[in-house]
Amino acid sequence: MHKSGRHIITLAGLGLALMSPVRAQDTYPSRPIQLVVTTAAGGALDLVARTVADRLSDALHQPVIIENQPAGNGSVAAGQFAKAAPDGHTLMMVVDSTVTINPSLYRNLSYDPFRDFAPVSLVTRLPLVLISNPAVKADNLKDLIALLKANPGKLNYASTGVGTQLHIGMELFKLLTKTDIVHVPYRATTGAMADLLGGRIDLALFGISSARSQIEGGNLRTYVIAAPERSPLLPNVPSADEAGLPGFEVRSWFGMLAPAKTPPAIIDRLSREIKKASSDPKFIAALAPQGMQILASTPDEMAQAMREDAKRWGDVIRETGVTINQ
Repeated sequence: MHKSGRHIITLAGLGLALMSPVRAQDTYPSRPIQLVVTTAAGGALDLVARTVADRLSDALHQPVIIENQPAGNGSVAAGQFAKAAPDGHTLMMVVDSTVTINPSLYRNLSYDPFRDFAPVSLVTRLPLVLISNPAVKADNLKDLIALLKANPGKLNYASTGVGTQLHIGMELFKLLTKTDIVHVPYRATTGAMADLLGGRIDLALFGISSARSQIEGGNLRTYVIAAPERSPLLPNVPSADEAGLPGFEVRSWFGMLAPAKTPPAIIDRLSREIKKASSDPKFIAALAPQGMQILASTPDEMAQAMREDAKRWGDVIRETGVTINQ
């Protein structure tokens, strides 16, 4: 009887040991989730983040609270996020430039995206379109390049800040076309768009979602989609390949990260929920009309995209010599 009792206790202890990891996984999340967004409210990333937050809140049965932290092309928020507890209750939505451009651009960056973050999923990708105000005397890309070469340093372009895709993408354009265009950084798309429409800015490389209504209204001139193929939202605008500028590919992606050392079970759960959302008509209806291409990748696919794009944009930054002394 005594031996039997000890045997029962041993099995019970073994059962608890086997069950406890499952229980820990099943209890995630145990409180509201904070979702840090590295851009201001109202922009493309914010739209993606809020759409994802709504879906996760329903699926995980906990509120997902958005916290916008726009500063330094996401570097300030990312530096703080790197210190967050790796328990899945603090997540971050980023534009790719925060993890693929900043490491080559800033001399003193407070985070290493490959050491401090765990990829969860690429959520969407947004093709960019090269546009000008109508006063620019060029009807197509060939004419524009000729105009720029005849007037080095006399035309300008807007971006939403040093190190953004809108900035480094135009630097790639300058490298490919051997032209000289002056960079004018803005804090947000709204200010840049206002000055572009007002004739104070000549050119810009904007996301389709930001420029589409003005393009369709005839207020802006378009040249190319910075991608190998056309966009179904702007079917009359040629791709860069079609227009004779292969290699001019600038497509921002938006993705979710967790702090490094977050348990793989939590990473996989979040990634699976985003994958499920990608086929939800409500999710698609919120993003596709804005020009978003829904990706919903695996963590490994996001890690691969981070590595490839970090190398690509690092090469462009080294060739142009752009740096930020911070």
